[in-house]
Amino acid sequence: MAYQGVSVTFYQNPFFWAMIGMFSLVGGGVIVSSRKSGYSVLYGAVVVTVFVLARGVLVLPFCIQPRFEANGWHLFVGGAIFVLGLIFSVPALAIKPLTAPNEQMRLVVTGFYALVRNPIYLGEVLWFLGWSIMFRSVIGLAIAPLWWMALLLHTLVEEDALERALGEKYLAYKRKVRGRIIPGLPI
Repeated sequence: MAYQGVSVTFYQNPFFWAMIGMFSLVGGGVIVSSRKSGYSVLYGAVVVTVFVLARGVLVLPFCIQPRFEANGWHLFVGGAIFVLGLIFSVPALAIKPLTAPNEQMRLVVTGFYALVRNPIYLGEVLWFLGWSIMFRSVIGLAIAPLWWMALLLHTLVEEDALERALGEKYLAYKRKVRGRIIPGLPI
């Protein structure tokens, strides 16, 4: 493959990394909806790691793609959004890597979870958006809304599994905290 006369190998192609990230998100859907693979912490850790790494790599300078012009503002704005995304992702440190919900799990309803049902996914969208701006990635900016929609679809599967596992406790939480990924909005 060539881009503006430059030969591009598969690992320099941002769409290759986007595809790897999307396949890992599908793997995440399998985990939260499967009783067989859903309780493997190792499988969950691998899926999460591949999902994060693939999206991080696709905007880096070695991936050949169009870059927007910036006069330094992109580092400040992108850096601020990136840090905000990391802050919302902090709740991920307190839970097991992506595993299927079960009846014994504890439902967290405080902290960021009092603002939005999926603060980790909000953080995922924000850090990717900030990272894309920092590296001036046109493709990253174009893909960011697609990642948000993919995570939104993933939450539908995940929340269905949580409803089955936790019942009325989770339904009451959903009524109280409307926002799935964006605080206050049921989307």
